[in-house]
Amino acid sequence: MRARRLQNRILCRLKFALVCGLLLGLAVRATAAPTEYQVAVIVFAQPLDTDEDLSDQSPFAWASDMREPIPLPEAQSGLFAAYEQLRRAPNLRPLLHLAWLQAVEPGQVSAPYHVRGAEVEGMVSLEQEEHLYASVDIEYRPADGMIYRLREKCQLKLDEIHYLDHPAFGVLIKLSRP
Repeated sequence: MRARRLQNRILCRLKFALVCGLLLGLAVRATAAPTEYQVAVIVFAQPLDTDEDLSDQSPFAWASDMREPIPLPEAQSGLFAAYEQLRRAPNLRPLLHLAWLQAVEPGQVSAPYHVRGAEVEGMVSLEQEEHLYASVDIEYRPADGMIYRLREKCQLKLDEIHYLDHPAFGVLIKLSRP
């Protein structure tokens, strides 16, 4: 009888340890789940006013794991009002306005998303560590045959518009929760 009680206690402790391990595993998996963001990007041409030599461009390397975004309607973009203002600005010309949903896992860099429009093409990827980052690599090819490239990684705050500057063009990017 005594041996049986001891056996039941051991079995009960093993079950308790197993349940605790499963719950802990679920909790860790839940905290490491990917977070989805709405990414909105505008690329616009601006008057080139610099003496800087912009001809030394490294070759563009497309990522092998690049994904095509599923575009959201323009009116749902977090940058729709900014796009409308740029369209009316006399010296600026919008080249691309795109919004999509993109997931990133904590501590990881997301696969880059392919962005393209009239005269522009590139990639945008997200990285979530202690802070949230976007890596932007975009080429602008105006009708004059020049090639301009903007490659930048910047820290982002949710629901804030961030401006990335190049002498020939600019990029607005905004991240928000869907």
